[in-house]
Amino acid sequence: MGQEKAIPDGIEERHHRLPGPLRRPKLASLVVTGAILLAAIAGFAGGTPNPSHVIDSPAARLEVTTPSILRNGLFYETRIHIVPHRAFDDLVLGVEPSLWRDMTVNSAIPAAEKESFGGGLFRFSFGPAKAGEPIELKFDG
Repeated sequence: MGQEKAIPDGIEERHHRLPGPLRRPKLASLVVTGAILLAAIAGFAGGTPNPSHVIDSPAARLEVTTPSILRNGLFYETRIHIVPHRAFDDLVLGVEPSLWRDMTVNSAIPAAEKESFGGGLFRFSFGPAKAGEPIELKFDG
């Protein structure tokens, strides 16, 4: 005959089984889990393709592609595409300090010939630029 294991004092057989409602997933937990998954798939937490912002003026066309949502600790990349409509003796890109507040810019490729601060802007000088010759910049943060 098989030996039955002794159940400790105070523990009964009914304590070994979960009550009926806990045996099946509750509707509320499925709804909450589904909502979290839908929000992630829809891109509400980032992860979607980075949007591009374009400004076209008589002097140049500027296209900036950068994440619209930045989470703490996220490595990100900003691409800037410039097409001069006229020649420049010194092409200067100005960036407002509020854009990079509490951020670290790790690299800029190509590096600017000269970096300075003036007129309330971080200024990056890239030297002469010919009309119609595109310039591609990449900033990693």
